[in-house]
Amino acid sequence: MTEVLIVDDQRMAQEHMEHALEAKEAYHVLAKLLNVNAALTYCLKHHVDLILMDVYTHSQKDGIDASYEIKQKFPKIKIIVVTSMMEVSYIERAKQAGVDSFWYKDISEQSLLEIIERTMAGEHIYPDKRPDVKIGQANLSELTKMELNVLRLICDGLEYDEMAEKLGISKGTVKFHVSNILSKTGYKNKTRLAVAATNQTVIVPSIPEDADK
Repeated sequence: MTEVLIVDDQRMAQEHMEHALEAKEAYHVLAKLLNVNAALTYCLKHHVDLILMDVYTHSQKDGIDASYEIKQKFPKIKIIVVTSMMEVSYIERAKQAGVDSFWYKDISEQSLLEIIERTMAGEHIYPDKRPDVKIGQANLSELTKMELNVLRLICDGLEYDEMAEKLGISKGTVKFHVSNILSKTGYKNKTRLAVAATNQTVIVPSIPEDADK
């Protein structure tokens, strides 16, 4: 029997994953947690074989960071990140954290149960590429890596000089990249660009350090 922990802050998503698992007698849902902060504590107290881990649960820590911590202590626990967020950094971060597989809730061609069974058999299932979301007049793939880095800082509300310091480039170079992004996407200013990027979850703004306090 494969013991499964579900970590997701949406009740409907939890129920969907539980129903998918109930279709097979080989799986048993141990618990459903709303917050990633509780996942490691749960693993310390219970035997867990598989975790279905949402990324964003409105906590200071996201699901990928939590997965890394769990993998450090329990490398044999299989972890599948499940998300509906198109955030550009998630796939690469999940790989670096040692996550076994990655599943987009709304657009993956494979079913969740297929991903689970292949993961438990030892495969690592990741999308070939992230979805090419449209931002204004541009596709996400049209932005360079540096432009994506600048876009992330724009969404975090940083000013030009703060972005320059973060990226190790001049303020003038930051303005050049911002101008290019606005030209490609068709937005008139940084504020409208940031709203569009965050609303479409292309960029998920950083969670304040005191979010849980």
